[in-house]
Amino acid sequence: MNTLARPLEKLKSLTIFEIVLTLVLAVALGVAFWGWTFVYDLAKPFLKVAGLSYLVAGFWILASVLIPHIVRKPGVALIASLMAAFIESLLTHWGLMSVVWGLVQGLGAEVVFLAFSYKRWNLFVLMLAAGVSAFFSYTLDYFYYDYKSLSAGFNLLQLSSYIISSLFFAGLLSHLLGKRLVRLGILDQFLIAKDQDV
Repeated sequence: MNTLARPLEKLKSLTIFEIVLTLVLAVALGVAFWGWTFVYDLAKPFLKVAGLSYLVAGFWILASVLIPHIVRKPGVALIASLMAAFIESLLTHWGLMSVVWGLVQGLGAEVVFLAFSYKRWNLFVLMLAAGVSAFFSYTLDYFYYDYKSLSAGFNLLQLSSYIISSLFFAGLLSHLLGKRLVRLGILDQFLIAKDQDV
């Protein structure tokens, strides 16, 4: 009971600055996700043949890792991922199904941050959150796209490429962006700037 009570208390402590930043960044990433669909569509025909089309899919995990890395409070991964996915849904052919992916990806990252009690935000934790988020997302893809008709080896290849892509585009990128933004001094009001473990 205590384990869940503390994160809920922290969620209630979200400030207006944290809420606004979460929503603004999520909207910006939602638009970026729309732009990334063009990169994905260009790369997919070349990568799909080798079962590596997911090598460019990790970018869509970014909202569920970067924004909570900055705000560092419970629920932010889920809120950010849902908002970014909603904006993406208005701009892309995936429509409201994007929101379902956003929900699943946000939950995947949230599980990892909860496991560390929202206290650890180093590169390892960010990459773990990105990897678990990708795993959750691929699980949804498995059922939605009926991947059970594919061989176990091909599924493993796709999942592995998705996780690798997410480690880079969401985990590592969030870590580097976080450090850069802190150095620029534009995140002084947020927990990321008060933590030495950036």
